[in-house]
Amino acid sequence: MLSRALVSLSRVGLSRSSLAVRGFGASALINKTASVKAPVKAAAAVKAKKPAAKKSDKPKRTAAASKPKRAAAAKPKRVAAKKPKAGPTKKDVHEKVINSKKPIVAPPKQAPAAYSLFVRDTWKDVRRDAGEDQPAVFAAVSREAAGAWRALSDAKKQAYRKQHDDLRAQHAQDVRKWWAAVDRTQVALENQRRRRHNRRVAQELVAGSRLPLLKDPLAPKRPLSAFVFFMKERITGSTGSVKDASRALGAEWRSLPESARAPYVAAAQAEAGAYKAAAAKYASSN
Repeated sequence: MLSRALVSLSRVGLSRSSLAVRGFGASALINKTASVKAPVKAAAAVKAKKPAAKKSDKPKRTAAASKPKRAAAAKPKRVAAKKPKAGPTKKDVHEKVINSKKPIVAPPKQAPAAYSLFVRDTWKDVRRDAGEDQPAVFAAVSREAAGAWRALSDAKKQAYRKQHDDLRAQHAQDVRKWWAAVDRTQVALENQRRRRHNRRVAQELVAGSRLPLLKDPLAPKRPLSAFVFFMKERITGSTGSVKDASRALGAEWRSLPESARAPYVAAAQAEAGAYKAAAAKYASSN
């Protein structure tokens, strides 16, 4: 190591003799050499260190790469439950039924008249030969039916009238059976529907004709008033039209004293009492 230090000193133009000449002793040389030795050792230590390892081309395995993270399960979104829509109210249902064009309940149809039976039979005779022209042929038959009915013999007309009477008697039985089985609440709704339809027809809001209200033939008949008893008794011998006779009897009834009205009032009261009893019995049975 000392020789290396001397070599380095010789490079800078210093020699042992020059050091001695300049007054440097052996001790000074040793001290100088020691001071030079320390940085030499440090430089040798730096050289002695191993070179840094070359970085590998392989990518480093990180903790994240070595163990793949489990993806967190997606939590289902909580969807707010939809409130059910409010259904139609009782009033809405009632109004829909009342405004309907379709009847709620319908009694048996009335028996056709004798003339209608004649037209039906006449149409049956010509319908076979009408083919595709049935509407036009039926219109022609309908126009000529009135003349054909007038030209019909009385015997044939009587046969149609008898057929009508038989159908009418059967219809009366069917109506009684229908009223005995029908739901009276449905009948009340149907009458409400018909009243509303009749009001609209009167106000010209809808086209069509008025509909008659359904009346129970099994129900007790309403009692007559005192004036009706009086009119029934007096109108039998009157002359002229019924309208004129009713006006004259009305004026006479208004001028009649209480004593003269008493018999008719008593008859009306008696019938009213009988009607109440019959109505109560009918209501309990239905």
